[in-house]
Amino acid sequence: MFHSGLVWAAKQSFIRKTYLKTSAVRIVCGHRADWGACELTIRGHSTLVYSVAVSPDNRHVVSGSVDKTVRIWNASTGEEEHVLRGHSSVVHSVAVSPDNCRVVSGSFDKTVRIWNASTGEEEHVLHGHSDWVFSVALSPNNRHVVSGSSDKTVRIWNASTGEEEYALRGHSSAVTSVAVSPDQVHVVSGSWDCTVRIWNALTGEEEQVLRGHFGWVNAVAVSPDNRHVVSGFEDNTIRVWNASTGEEEHVLRHSHPVKSVAVSPDNRHIVSGSSDNIVRIWNMSTGAEEHVLRGHSESVQSVVVSPDNRHIVSGSSDSTVRIWNVSTGGEEHVLREHSNSVHSVALSPDNRHVVSGSKDNTVRIWNASTGEEEHVLRGHSNRVNSVVFSPDNRHVVSGSWDKTVRIWNALTGKEEHVLNGHSASVISVAVSPDNCHIVSVSEDKTVRIWDASTGEEEHILAGHSDWVCSVVVSPDNNYVVSGSRDTTVRIWNTSTGEEEHVLRGHSAPVRSVAVSPDNCHVVSGSANTIRIWNASTGEEEPPSVISFVVSSDNFHVMSGSQVDAIPIEKKFLSSMVAHFAQGDNLNIMSIPVIQKLASGESLQLDILLQALSNGLSPVPITFSPGGLSILLSNGKKCLAIPSTLRDIQSAVFSGSRAYFGHGSGQVTILDIST
Repeated sequence: MFHSGLVWAAKQSFIRKTYLKTSAVRIVCGHRADWGACELTIRGHSTLVYSVAVSPDNRHVVSGSVDKTVRIWNASTGEEEHVLRGHSSVVHSVAVSPDNCRVVSGSFDKTVRIWNASTGEEEHVLHGHSDWVFSVALSPNNRHVVSGSSDKTVRIWNASTGEEEYALRGHSSAVTSVAVSPDQVHVVSGSWDCTVRIWNALTGEEEQVLRGHFGWVNAVAVSPDNRHVVSGFEDNTIRVWNASTGEEEHVLRHSHPVKSVAVSPDNRHIVSGSSDNIVRIWNMSTGAEEHVLRGHSESVQSVVVSPDNRHIVSGSSDSTVRIWNVSTGGEEHVLREHSNSVHSVALSPDNRHVVSGSKDNTVRIWNASTGEEEHVLRGHSNRVNSVVFSPDNRHVVSGSWDKTVRIWNALTGKEEHVLNGHSASVISVAVSPDNCHIVSVSEDKTVRIWDASTGEEEHILAGHSDWVCSVVVSPDNNYVVSGSRDTTVRIWNTSTGEEEHVLRGHSAPVRSVAVSPDNCHVVSGSANTIRIWNASTGEEEPPSVISFVVSSDNFHVMSGSQVDAIPIEKKFLSSMVAHFAQGDNLNIMSIPVIQKLASGESLQLDILLQALSNGLSPVPITFSPGGLSILLSNGKKCLAIPSTLRDIQSAVFSGSRAYFGHGSGQVTILDIST
């Protein structure tokens, strides 16, 4: 039995009265009275709380919500004192001035607002940002407000007049977090461009750029059981993520960029192809490498696993397609007839045939058992970018740089339809699971839906503002998902061609999209991030937040929240911590321990205390993407947040208290005595 768990036991419960004799942690708000009773909560917001702050005098809590309001609460009683209305969109960040007199809020309505903390009246509306405001902070001397925005800028404002003093430019993507150093000399900002930047607050000049090591996401796949997302990176890694929690479970390494990934239908194996010319087979559960398949002499561009789990097919820039045995890792066939790079391969659902598309302008169909070439499909006048079998095994569909989509009879090799309509190269093609529709995407910025029987164009889906790079049809045939260089993912109705959702959040081209087998989730891959979306609502799961603050004693860095879609931020966090530790006199917990805490592993109290006794200084709070939180107070106490409160969106410390804002709209207050 863990002391940490007893803290959360209901106040009147037998187990708490019997075993919890003393406790250094007091739950001021959000604690059950009894097991069957409703929780005592601070209620008022009608939806998700994005940010919380506490006044320096510990008397008030401030919260900002998707309901467009800022609320000021009495920290002792939990009573609502003021509702600050004025924002016309989501309030993403709030802060309280060091003198307790002002509240500052940043919103998706592109404004920063300054409020009188005593009366709740609006004092200034700061206009200047041209996109969402993600983060706000106040200088320790109360004179300046700092804000970070999706417009890629950090802005410094005069808190008394509301006038803009500096616009700090340098980030190449959204600025998601800002902080002011206790000596007021520096502003620190974090961005989706994977950098942390340190600015001189007096001159507005950039002093340092702290960079992590990241690469493009080249491929993503969803395991058939919906439990995992697998991604292939330009930084030579494959990453396996828990689709529910967003936690990174394994990092698998090639020696060169990973170009393609696939998951076996039985969920047991991951297959990857890389620029190191190698195909690798990995154990999904353990992350162990089971086989290294050598044979290709150039980059492996595409991999696929047969529906019966027995074979792997790979296509390479060496112009060959190879078939491998999953169990032994042995090469069974080398299909050598292409005279140039193979850009796409697919396996027929009945496991009997392989199709390949090449830069030599041909599509070739091979016998999967013998490796013999059965058909050479000629007709394209430029390289073939994408090939796929229809679910009924009867047809092959190909897309090419010649701007056409072609439908071929898989049995005879004859061309049945040439689909003309795109005005630029066709990048990718897909066939609906019911065999009724073909979907193609192109550099002409459109998605097109065609009748698979007649070859007639049914819908032109216009909405993307740049090349469309990837496409997939949901297993239930109801919707099409497309990813584009315009950084958006779009969900379209297959029957009507109408756009249902525009999924915004990526800051770079979306190169890969996938749909979970249960139709519930869309997964998209872009530079440095994989994001999971709810297919019905278009909302991102989990929330995207990257935040950090420098504590007032120049001693701790506090990092928080369920972060960047799938938690690539762990590497970001480690890099950030490393840089701060090297140059800013901040005594930070060592990177290996930071990574362990961030991974959401269930660490026992004695392990943490052992780490602390070995000279490691505590981080005040660390959140995992799955919501398991480890709370430390001066290195003496540890508290694990229970599952009922794991949707923490934001947190702040002041003295002996911790304040949490939850996705449910609840605010929880903890009193942590030293």
